[in-house]
Amino acid sequence: MILQYIPKKKILLLFGDILAIIVATLCAPAIRFGVLLFEPSSIWPEVLMPLFGYLLCFYIADLYSFETRFVHSSYIYRFIIAFLIASGIVLVADFLILRLRPGRGVFVINAALILMLTFLWRLLFEFLFKRITTRRKKVVLIIGAGKTGNEVYRLIKDNPGIKVAGFIDNDPDKHKTHSHINVLGDSRMLDEVVKNYNVDQIIIAIREIKNTEHIRQLLNCKMKGIEVFNVPAFYEQILGKLYVEHLNDLWILNMPIHGLKKGIYNRKVKRLISIFFSSCFLIITLPVFLLIAIAIKLDSKGPVFYRQKRVGLNGSIFEAVKFRTMKVGMEKDRGFAGRKDDPRITRVGRIIRLARIDEMPQMWNVLKGEMSVIGPRALMVEEVEEFEKKVPYFSIRHAVKPGVTGWAQVNYKHGASVEDALEKLKYDLFYIKNLSPFLDFHILLRTIRVVLFGKGAR
Repeated sequence: MILQYIPKKKILLLFGDILAIIVATLCAPAIRFGVLLFEPSSIWPEVLMPLFGYLLCFYIADLYSFETRFVHSSYIYRFIIAFLIASGIVLVADFLILRLRPGRGVFVINAALILMLTFLWRLLFEFLFKRITTRRKKVVLIIGAGKTGNEVYRLIKDNPGIKVAGFIDNDPDKHKTHSHINVLGDSRMLDEVVKNYNVDQIIIAIREIKNTEHIRQLLNCKMKGIEVFNVPAFYEQILGKLYVEHLNDLWILNMPIHGLKKGIYNRKVKRLISIFFSSCFLIITLPVFLLIAIAIKLDSKGPVFYRQKRVGLNGSIFEAVKFRTMKVGMEKDRGFAGRKDDPRITRVGRIIRLARIDEMPQMWNVLKGEMSVIGPRALMVEEVEEFEKKVPYFSIRHAVKPGVTGWAQVNYKHGASVEDALEKLKYDLFYIKNLSPFLDFHILLRTIRVVLFGKGAR
């Protein structure tokens, strides 16, 4: 279940917002008219619309992020903008679409209460969370002081809720103080280290444990309630991607991969959603298509659309349709791929790439069934041939239909190197393993955030 990968702090903050919006919506008529009325059959339509409107805008504006303090100017700016947009959406929906008549006074009071309660909840949340984190940090022990162990350390060392006790490693050469943290001993000292440092979590940052006594010690730790992660599980839980370098055939064989299941969502529902979205999108954006087509024609010689062979489901080949953003005849020169100053790109092409609308015509591929709205990026045949030779398990990404947007697209920048392909594959495998309606909806909202705010992958 993808919910397990969402930090509990975010879920708690979300539930606080839900409660605040419900309370505000119920109290607004009472404040306006001096009488508290609660009739579920009549009040819930008026509650659900604010819930949907405000929570959606709060999410898109990234108000459930903990990267900055809630009193930081950038956060307050995003909060106010999201609040104003959500209020406009609720106003239009209440009066024009749902034909509700709460009254202007009730609407203004409701909006003011939501603004006050949701922001006060954030201040209270930040205060309480600081008190909790300063009182007790989670103590983590890393097994393995090599390259992988140090990478894990770099990823968690700045987390305010985590304290790294140190490393355990059997290599005598590593039994010295690192520039940042100590190697506490070898595997024989595991029980002692866990007890002395009051360890809460162990991360196994080595490929394989062959010593049966070491395995017994780790099992004993787990039986005592200590969380034990291997590197793939740690990456999946904390970073939302799979650590390809530590995967093997047996791990892939034994792990449940939801994207490969022939359930009703994968076989029917996702396709119906793709047809609905692509049809509506192509109809609504037809005027935009015409304006872009005229701009491309005026800017440079050549066709409006660019067709390119891409690799689809199970390695099948199809022609992806895009707006042409490059000068004719220079498209196959991949030496500049991924560069911001790519000389192949036209003036109009640079603008529509910046606005992330050059791939809008791919909705035609979605309608035809060659692509899905959400999935791994459809790559060129040449790229796939190159990456399959150099990146382990690269072909697994073709087990689902490619998408216009996806988990890798909203989490990682565009790039054409082998290193970029490996990093994006980690996100693609996470998506295939955890594919679900909730994850698809999460990606869709993240995509809206990237398009509107430019926050995320390029």
